[in-house]
Parts: sequence; structure tokens; C-alpha cells
Amino acid sequence: MAVALAAVLAGGYYYTQANGSDGVVVESQEPEIQTATVRQGELVISALGAGTVVPAAEINLGFRSAGVLTGLAVRVGDTVAAGDELARIDTAEAEQGLINAELALAKLMMQSDATTAEAGTSYNEIALAQAQLNLSQAENFLNELRNWSPDEGEIAVAEANVAAAEAGLNSAQGQSSSAYYGLEISQLNLTQAERSLAEAQANHAAVWDEARDWEVVYTESICDAGEQEPCTGQTWADRIARERESADTSLLRAQEDLQLAQFQYNQTAAGNSNGSSVASAETSLLNAQLSLTAAQTGPTEAELEAAEAAVLQAELAYQQALLNQESGLLDLEQARLNVVAAQTALTETVLVAPIAGTIMEVTAEVGESVGTATFILLADLEQPVLEIFLDESDLNMVGVGFEVEVVFDALPDDTFVGTIVQVDPQLTEQSGLNVVRAVVQLNEESFAKPQTLPVGLNATVEVIGGRAENALLIPVEALRELTPENYSVFVMNGDDLELRSVEVGLADFTFAEITAGLEAGEIVTTGIVETE
Repeated sequence: MAVALAAVLAGGYYYTQANGSDGVVVESQEPEIQTATVRQGELVISALGAGTVVPAAEINLGFRSAGVLTGLAVRVGDTVAAGDELARIDTAEAEQGLINAELALAKLMMQSDATTAEAGTSYNEIALAQAQLNLSQAENFLNELRNWSPDEGEIAVAEANVAAAEAGLNSAQGQSSSAYYGLEISQLNLTQAERSLAEAQANHAAVWDEARDWEVVYTESICDAGEQEPCTGQTWADRIARERESADTSLLRAQEDLQLAQFQYNQTAAGNSNGSSVASAETSLLNAQLSLTAAQTGPTEAELEAAEAAVLQAELAYQQALLNQESGLLDLEQARLNVVAAQTALTETVLVAPIAGTIMEVTAEVGESVGTATFILLADLEQPVLEIFLDESDLNMVGVGFEVEVVFDALPDDTFVGTIVQVDPQLTEQSGLNVVRAVVQLNEESFAKPQTLPVGLNATVEVIGGRAENALLIPVEALRELTPENYSVFVMNGDDLELRSVEVGLADFTFAEITAGLEAGEIVTTGIVETE
């Protein structure tokens, strides 16, 4: 095989060329084989890109609720630790919200939580117990109606009650008749007293008529000569005085008699309740008769239906009480959550740093009203981080964990190293080009400067896609790809050529790493150089 390949690639040959008519025969020159020696060295596969220093973490901060800024503890450039106070807003609204939430919780605890009540029970438990009792009573009553049977003792009692009610009605009716006549008499007496008063008033008015005032001062005897006998000898003044005194007395007595008659009438009328007594006695008799009928015949269909409806209603009320109890427990739990939320809202009136870092931006002042928008920018600048961009053709050269070498434009004499910690899953457009974006974490050991790297610092980055040290290297021209991913090389064995299979590792446009099939110092062919 070696001899045959040598004959094909490196054997001498002659050819004859007709040159006009002289038939000169020219001997061709033998082609020259180009070779290379297998050597040990380092092979690095990399891709170049651009990068910029960015914060390792950057957080925009603001309050969860609006308020007036009452305190601001930081300014741009300050460094803070996690948990440090940054700012605070007015707490009045949050404090009132907490008070309201606590009051609502206390009310619901009385409603639903028996452990918090001095009585040892809650309103919902009382309502549930009452509903259960009502249901039990309704069911018992319905069972009694359904299982009814005549009771001789009950019938006897009902008959006795009917008899007593009939006697009561008769008595009430008799008393009603007697009271009626007494009221009539009182009415007649009242009418007579009113008439007597009217007559006394008329007589009084006549006696005290001003037309008779002359008699008061006329002292002559009434019995003048020629007047009718017997003559009493009294004067006109005496008679009018006596008549007026008698009229006053008669009027006073008539008024008193009328008052007495009116009082007696009112008393008689007030005591005359026999009409209502009769109605009450009639109602008692009817009820007694109905009770007797019920004792004799049992419940009616309507009574059974009413009892069944009462049981259904009691059952619904009991289920409602159960639902109210469950709903009350949910409301109670919600009230507890509301208290926690209100406490959190009060706590959040103070804004604290979630991480350690540097204040990059503050856009509000004390006294201003701040909403829920962010107004403080906090960044972690302790651990240098780069945002890098590479051409999309170098996508296979970028991966998480790949090594990166960095040279900053401002520090051209220093080389920093780092590791790719993030590769975006989609391409990013930059200046109209699609590029690969990745994040690089710089190793602190490679940065010995006392100052930190400022945000925005530009750099050139080299992503190491692969590195082979003390590797066997040959020019890529020496490789012969027989089948996909199956390579061979021609190895010089004295003056002969030997085709040998090899395993290839890393490779760039110039050299390839041989992981098996060759040894250092062996010579391989890279092609044929023709000579004239």
C-alpha cells in the first residue's frame, strides 16, 4: 500500500512533447512534496467582541404606597449595607389603616372565635345552637302529629274545658245584661242633672238681671195700701237679696249634682266591660271546642303540612347557620391577613436597602409627594461585571463557563480574566446587526487596582472557546477527511508515504490538535508543490 501511494504521489515520470519538427524529447521535473513536523504546543480557539462594565445587580426602589417624603437618608454615591434605611414617608394613613384592621379583627373574633370571648362562646355558635334546637323541636312536633292516637284523659280534660267555657260565657252574658241596666239609670240621672243645672242657670240669670237692681236700694214695704194680703212687711231690698241668695245656692247645688251624676255615669261605663268579657268568653269556648275536636280526631292534613313546612324551614335555618359559621371563620382569617397587610404597609413606610451597594440615583426630595414610581437606583459595584457582545457567527464560541480575557481601553497594559455566567437565549440588535449578548464575571484576583471599575468602562474581550496545552499540532492542510468526522494523514516513513487514521481535537484555520494516531517528531505531508 505504501509503495503504491508513493508511486502515485511522489514517483518520477517522463513525458514526450513534440516541439515542431525537430522531435526534441524533454524530460519532466519530479514534483516536490511539502511536509511538516508534528510538534507540541498550545492551541487556543477564541472570538473577539466588545464589552462594557455594568453593575452586578441594579435595583430601582420606591414605596409600595404613595405619601409625603418625610426623610431621606442617602444621596448619590453613598454606599449602604443590606437593611439600611434609605427613606421614609408619612405614617398617618398606614397607622389608621392598622387601627381599622385591628378593630375589624376584634369584631369578627367575637363573632366567630369562642376562645377570645369572656362568655366562652361566639355569636355564630349561639346562632347555630339555637337553629339546631329549633330544628329538633320542629321534628319532634311533626313526629307527634304523625304518630297521633286518641288519649281518653286528654279528651276528658278537653270536655271539662268546654263545659267550663260554656259556664263562663253564660256568666259573662248575665253580667252584661245587669251592667246594661245600670248604665241606663246612670244615663237618666246624668240627663236630669243637666236639665236641673239649666233651670238653675236660667233662674239665676233672671234674679240677677240688671233690670232688678233698683230693688236693692228700694226700702219701702212691699205691702202698700191696697195690695193683696197677707202682708209680710218685708221690703223690696230684702226680697231681692233673698231671691238672689237662693238663686246662687240653687246654681251651686245643680252644678255639684251634675258633677256627681257625670262621675257615676263614667264609673258605670268604665266598669261595664261585660261586652268584651262576653267576647273573651266566646273565644275561650271556641278554643276549648277546637281542642276537644283535636283531641278526638287528631291533626288535620293542613296541620301536618304546616308542621312539615316548619321542619323544612328549621332545616334551612340550621344549614344557613352552619354556612354563616364557616363564612365567619373565613372572614376571620381574612381579617387576620388584613392586619398583617396593614402592619406590613406601616413597616413599608420606611424604605430599606435590599442589598448592599452604591446609590446611583435619587430623584425626590423631602417634602415631595412620592407615588409608587421608583426614585432611588441602587447598584452592586463590588464585583465587576461586563456586558459583552459578539458577532452571531461566533455563537458556537460562546457558552456559560467559558474563559474570557479582557483589556480595557482605559487600562491597555492590564489583562483581566473572567468567566461567562450568562448567555442570552436570543440575539440582540446592535447598530443594525444581530449579535450575541453575554455577561462576564471578572475574577477579583486579576484586578489589583485600589479603585473599582466605573460603570460604562469599555473593553475588548476575547472569549476562549477552547484551549489545548502541550498538544500535538499539525497544519490543517495535512488532514484528509475520508468520511465526515473521520480523518487521516500521510506520514513519511523513510522515502515512503503511510496513510494513517488520526483523531482530531481542537482546530482553527491554521493548526489542528491530534489526540491519537501521531507522535511528536513524525513528519506528515501537507501537499505537493509543483516545479517548472
